[in-house]
Amino acid sequence: METRKPILVITIDQTEAAFRLRLGILRDLLMADGYLFDFQTRPSDFSSRRKLIATADQYDAVIVQRKLLDPSHARLLRRRARFVFFDLDDAVMVQRRKISRWSQWLKNRRFRATARAADHVVAGNEYLAEQFRALGRPVTVLPTVVDPSHYRVKVHGATSSPALVWIGSKSTLPYLQQAMPAIEAAAARVPGLRLITIANDTVHSDKVAIEHRPWSEASEAADLQLGDIGIAPTPIDPWSIGKSGFKIIQYMATGLPVIASPVGANSAIVSAGVTGILAETSAEWTEAIMQLATDASLRSAMGSAGRQTVHEQYTVARAREAWLALLRGIDRKSS
Repeated sequence: METRKPILVITIDQTEAAFRLRLGILRDLLMADGYLFDFQTRPSDFSSRRKLIATADQYDAVIVQRKLLDPSHARLLRRRARFVFFDLDDAVMVQRRKISRWSQWLKNRRFRATARAADHVVAGNEYLAEQFRALGRPVTVLPTVVDPSHYRVKVHGATSSPALVWIGSKSTLPYLQQAMPAIEAAAARVPGLRLITIANDTVHSDKVAIEHRPWSEASEAADLQLGDIGIAPTPIDPWSIGKSGFKIIQYMATGLPVIASPVGANSAIVSAGVTGILAETSAEWTEAIMQLATDASLRSAMGSAGRQTVHEQYTVARAREAWLALLRGIDRKSS
């Protein structure tokens, strides 16, 4: 086998969760297996991006993360790169907000060009995988994973102030806002019910007590443990259907039962009645909150089952094995 060269990773922002939790978290583990990585943040200007892509022939493989490629860059990458992976955990082929037909045409064009440039796609869920399979691309489904040791396990017991907890970002805060009527209805019937938000912003209510904890990587695990029930309200739209349900995995790693909307990956991650409850209507959300808020033994049982599921399916070790299989496949082709 020829001497192994580094692998170029082009990402949008090395501080973003999408990078840290899908590739950054694996760097040291894969380097211990003999793979070297050159992590590069995607340049902001067209010319610099082209110069970076032109160096692809200096690497064993290129991993492009999340950002769709301009068609000319995709063609250049295809000519220069020995092997191209495209990694994503969001529906980057659709737009969150309404855009013009021209803008959507341009996005569709970039999506098709990126798919043509990729030898293999690593997708965070089945919905995303199907978008690329429809264009003839081979796909490995690899959910975003956690290191279970990062999360302290909740010990459930009777409480006079049961706490819902929601972790997210300002962009997904509207999802929580839409669920507030159901949460407020439950608070009217469950004395002491409160809501903890872990994010860079929060919601407001006159009917339920809200405790806001600014998100930080250093404090998120401890903040999650303050909750008793993890919640993941999710609307039905093309962008949300492509979400990979990472907050649910975090809740389960903490040993929390989950209430989630049956949308996209949520339904695959939550085992209804075992690790949590799938609630669709506002009434179902209120009922699910009341049921878990008043039953410590059920919270404990579902939390334990969720933690076990994380150990079996959503760990860094599992992601490492999946990437090793993909990278060794390239090695075999060159031997």
